[in-house]
Amino acid sequence: MNVVVMGVGFCGSFPMSGGVSYRELIARAASMAYADAGIEAWELDGAVSCEEDFVSGYAIADEYVPDQLGVQRKSVYTVPGDFLQGLGSAVMQIQTGQYKMLVVEAYSKASNILSKEEVLRFAFDPIWNRLGVSPKYLAGLEMQQFLAGSGYSEEDVAQIVAMNKERAIGNPLAPFANHLAPSDVLSARPIADPVTEPMVARPADAAIAVVVAAEDVALPKARKPVFISGTGWASGNSVVERRDLAISEATEIAAEMAYKEAGITDPSEELDGVYVSDLFAHRQLMHLDAMRYIDDSFNTVNPDGGSLAMGDLFEANGGARFYDAVQQLRGEAGAHQIKNPKRIGVQAWRGLPTDTCAVVVVDAERRTV
Repeated sequence: MNVVVMGVGFCGSFPMSGGVSYRELIARAASMAYADAGIEAWELDGAVSCEEDFVSGYAIADEYVPDQLGVQRKSVYTVPGDFLQGLGSAVMQIQTGQYKMLVVEAYSKASNILSKEEVLRFAFDPIWNRLGVSPKYLAGLEMQQFLAGSGYSEEDVAQIVAMNKERAIGNPLAPFANHLAPSDVLSARPIADPVTEPMVARPADAAIAVVVAAEDVALPKARKPVFISGTGWASGNSVVERRDLAISEATEIAAEMAYKEAGITDPSEELDGVYVSDLFAHRQLMHLDAMRYIDDSFNTVNPDGGSLAMGDLFEANGGARFYDAVQQLRGEAGAHQIKNPKRIGVQAWRGLPTDTCAVVVVDAERRTV
């Protein structure tokens, strides 16, 4: 694919960031990314902005992006979806030859939202799916069907929570890292049977910015280049009643798209690690199945602690996982560094009530398929 990650910047995660506006979060992440890439903002050809107006609380939310990213009077392409979907768009734009260097941005200012459950409820069909209960009821239905058909148990899901939160103690960007026993997870306050409170990622604030460029521009400048070798994205049926709640069909499709581009036939053997959405703990297991990735120890799965430890960052969730994947491939992940990774898969899910997912494969070295 010949698209290179030149620099990454991440500002967060914060359960509350009252002293910093969302614009300042974006500007800080962008400054970090540009310093990491060894560039100035004027060298960029444009930006890809991943925002959802309703979550941001502003109509045309991306209108605030050019100043923060330093791309005034340049192209800004808006994707109302996860960061990884925007990254896929940036890759395609660079491959057209019309752009040489772009920045991809996403953020969360969840602490600005007074009624987060009402925002989630709004995403459901107003006639058939807004049932006067917590909109997280769909996660309970998903988990019930997934456990019934997969062979996993509630104890396995509780173990995911305990594992992700504990391993993130070595990650300074994870505010919800903790020592937690699986029994504590199972006995916690119920949300939507069998989902309990610790199985749900808590909202947090953060911003992510990533500079990507064509090889001929990136390689002479990049400090530690990382190569994007495959991208894929898909959406499952938008009608909840017509979806198989026990699987993530969108992840299966997106993963196969990315694997085909990257030349991967056996993900468990060819990937050294994966990041998958764990906005609800059972979804980590569901997404791993869809990606055909097996690691019974889970040592190479979400080494940053995932969203359960770093928080639900809305459209920046995939960006947080991607940021850590780049750090892993550079050998700069610190206490949660996995051993000598060369190739990593990153997956993102937009959350309830969707089955909209994206997958990206990144390499420490350039590969030709």
